[in-house]
Amino acid sequence: MAESSDAPPAVDIAAQIAVLTAQAQENSNRLMALEEENTTLRRENRTLQERLSAVEVTPQQPRDPRFRVQLLKRGHLLDLLTDKGKKTVAKRDNHVEEPKEPTPERVINVITGGSEISGMSYSAARRHARVSVNPETCSSQPPAGDYTDQVISFVDNEATSLINPHHDALVISLLVANCKIKRILVDNGSSTNVLFLNALKEMKIDESNIRRCATVLVGFSGEQKFTVGDIALPVYAGGINLNVNFAVLDSPSAYNMILGRPWIHKMRAVPSTFHQVVRFPTKWGIKEIRGEQSISRECYRNTLRAKPATL
Repeated sequence: MAESSDAPPAVDIAAQIAVLTAQAQENSNRLMALEEENTTLRRENRTLQERLSAVEVTPQQPRDPRFRVQLLKRGHLLDLLTDKGKKTVAKRDNHVEEPKEPTPERVINVITGGSEISGMSYSAARRHARVSVNPETCSSQPPAGDYTDQVISFVDNEATSLINPHHDALVISLLVANCKIKRILVDNGSSTNVLFLNALKEMKIDESNIRRCATVLVGFSGEQKFTVGDIALPVYAGGINLNVNFAVLDSPSAYNMILGRPWIHKMRAVPSTFHQVVRFPTKWGIKEIRGEQSISRECYRNTLRAKPATL
């Protein structure tokens, strides 16, 4: 008897096995890809947790703009910035790297008068005072310079790391003419920069470099002292190498140098004796130089002894 023509076709078992094997392999590959992605996400989350734990957060900080700036500097919140903000951050990151402080060749362990702007004589100072009474007679244009709109700020609890209470003067160390000079008094009550002759000798700078042009410095109580002359020396601070004019004074002092308003204003610096720091703007951001409180107290003690300090 002949077989019926409508019988079901033979099943190709081998083909079905091949299809199922391919599907299983595909699923296995997808699972492996998901596991790798999950591992990557876990690693990124752990990195973020570590970065977050490095930032001390208080309830007041999230609303504090300085805290947000701190997070931006550490690479956080960049995705929340506007296009303009991202360009600003990119521009900041592309800035020229701040130069390293030169290696010093050697270390050199309230005065008024002689201001380059206010005048070297009484008549010049009187003319300068007259301008302040009649400000319309002088130019209202600010000094030329590259302004960056940076904000110099201080926080009231910064001084908690200092020896408190204190009335200490701001005494710092700086690189001057490739010498590390210690015992530098930053004094915004002084209208001139002063370099004491003993310190100049310790710097091994020949006295023939002094421009012999004696001027009178007037002390707090009106006492007068003639300078030896003046000298221009490079002063390095926070990446800025500034040529500074000093009045050279042959007199015993607890300090090696006094940086007065001429240096402070030229650096656009803001010194704070309370916080024991001087801050100033640079193209690399706000820089600061910390005061040396123990040396400040030693200088004060030497001043009371009325003896010259040891360099």
